[in-house]
Amino acid sequence: MLFNSPLFLLVFIPLFLMAYFAVPGIRLRNAVIVLFSIFFFAWGDPVFVWYVIAGTWIDYMIIKHVLINPTLSEEVKKGGLVVAILINVGALLFFKYANFFVDQVQPLLHMIGIEKPSWYGVALPLGISFIAFHKISFVLDLYKQRTSPPASFIEALLYILFFPQLIAGPIIRYHEISQQIRVRTHSAEEFIAGFFRFARGLGKKALIADPAGEIANAIFALPPESLPSDYAWVGVLAYSVQIYFDFSGYSDMAIGLGRVVGFRFPENFNQPYTAKSVTEFWQRWHITLSNWMRLYLYIPLGGNKVAPWRMYFNLWIVFLISGLWHGAAWNFVLWGAYYGFFLTLEKMCERRGWDLPMPGVVKQLLTFVIIINAWVLFRAESLDYAIQLLGRMYGLIPQLQPTTEPFALIFPPHGLVVIVVGLLIAVIPLPEALHRLAMVKDSLKLDSIRWAASIVLFWSALSSIMASGSSSFLYFRF
Repeated sequence: MLFNSPLFLLVFIPLFLMAYFAVPGIRLRNAVIVLFSIFFFAWGDPVFVWYVIAGTWIDYMIIKHVLINPTLSEEVKKGGLVVAILINVGALLFFKYANFFVDQVQPLLHMIGIEKPSWYGVALPLGISFIAFHKISFVLDLYKQRTSPPASFIEALLYILFFPQLIAGPIIRYHEISQQIRVRTHSAEEFIAGFFRFARGLGKKALIADPAGEIANAIFALPPESLPSDYAWVGVLAYSVQIYFDFSGYSDMAIGLGRVVGFRFPENFNQPYTAKSVTEFWQRWHITLSNWMRLYLYIPLGGNKVAPWRMYFNLWIVFLISGLWHGAAWNFVLWGAYYGFFLTLEKMCERRGWDLPMPGVVKQLLTFVIIINAWVLFRAESLDYAIQLLGRMYGLIPQLQPTTEPFALIFPPHGLVVIVVGLLIAVIPLPEALHRLAMVKDSLKLDSIRWAASIVLFWSALSSIMASGSSSFLYFRF
């Protein structure tokens, strides 16, 4: 049930809000969230919803009877933590990477004369990557005593299954919202601010990301050797616009929905295409993933408090794992290694005090080129396709079979306008006051402006969705 589908917008959300505000008290409202979240997940994945519920129950039992049990020794608690992490990581590896592993092993077995094993393929549960990271955060935060444990299994389910952040983030660490699960406030101002944030995200998705995505999909469906270089560049720029406005739009919708019912989720994007270095880009793009990786992986590996070679190694490990987390394919592995290389290079230059004397706009442009090259690896269906498309972009591979697709069909005028507008919005730094407009509340007049803007954005986006007759979703394989 996609956020940008009429069913979600016109049926699910109104019913959820009516049920939520109709019942008194936080406990009953938490129960409403859990029931609607289970229905939301089961609508798209009716089998694996029971896997998520059962897995959460196992985590809850380990936390309750082992990790926070004062009568047990530290060694026993560590053992319980290891078991909980192995269960969650093992489930992620099985569901997401079993098919990839079998595909890689089969040619080796054939070389040594072993027949191809029978394999039916493993279905990918909805939101498995986000769920796994939430569940690992859950057990680690309570083992480290960063916050108090859930008072009931319902609270544990709410954290794992809360539908706004379930399928596309942001990745919320348990200690960030544990208190909000128990105590939160509701007001008209917060409702308006949340609806405005949701409408802004829906507008990003429907009015910018989806039209740009049509051009990106048309280009990436063609053989790279048939594309003129300018076609390849427009296609990659279209995808750069699509993934930013799509992903940040989903994050805005999740943050907005959470705020409507009293939750404050962490920010996930901060004008990432304005970054002047790759390091800065990852401080601005998918911020909650970067923070999760830093807290639960990079720092335990030693972080910056180790020898330089080990610090660089830690960076590579973190981004190789980040690449694999995004998808089970070699182009994602290379995507992680690619970013690991540039981050390591920047760290080395920083340690030696090297800084290229160039204007900030040039640094931003060079960083943006590095980023869009990475998007080719991220979007391509195979590593071979990505390499060929990069070759056509830079004229390193000849155009062997000119495309017969007319320019106007691949690049309709309205689509090109959307790409240009999207790029301008994304790459021009906004004044901080304007950027924070959705997060401040200081007057009735501002609330009125927000409410009016929300209605206009919501109905404009809904009209676009109804007219297109389709809803795209980029994150099924994540």
